[in-house]
Amino acid sequence: MSDLIDNIIKREGSPTNDPNDAGGRTQFGISERSNPEAWRDGNVTYGEAHKIYEQKYIAPFSLLKSHVVFEHLIDWGVTSGPQLVIQKVQAATGSAIDGILGPETLAAIEKIDPRTFNNQMVAEHIRMIGRIVQKNPAQLKYLSGWLARALGFLQ
Repeated sequence: MSDLIDNIIKREGSPTNDPNDAGGRTQFGISERSNPEAWRDGNVTYGEAHKIYEQKYIAPFSLLKSHVVFEHLIDWGVTSGPQLVIQKVQAATGSAIDGILGPETLAAIEKIDPRTFNNQMVAEHIRMIGRIVQKNPAQLKYLSGWLARALGFLQ
């Protein structure tokens, strides 16, 4: 799991405090808005970041550990929230949409070719990015990076 988290932190890049970033201050990819407890002392440690990733972003997808889409869904969950990503998975598989990755959704995922499913999720991720930028043109400056990040999971 440590390599997975290190890869996410690498994709997240250096600390930021961009007024156009809805997450607010961010360090190791841990935003102040989504993780205020980690920011209580003014910064996030590497250890705190690892713990948050494990508990908040990896755990919701843990039943998919062996699936090709595992890392992409976690990475997308970091930027959009795990529950929203699970809802996108459920919509794509025709499962009941409740934001919880349970037996019904897992069974539906297993019926789809892994590579096809992964690429469907990348496409949905890209569509979502497009909607974000369309809704808020100030986010256009992030478009290239967001697209590169999502497309990095295309197989």
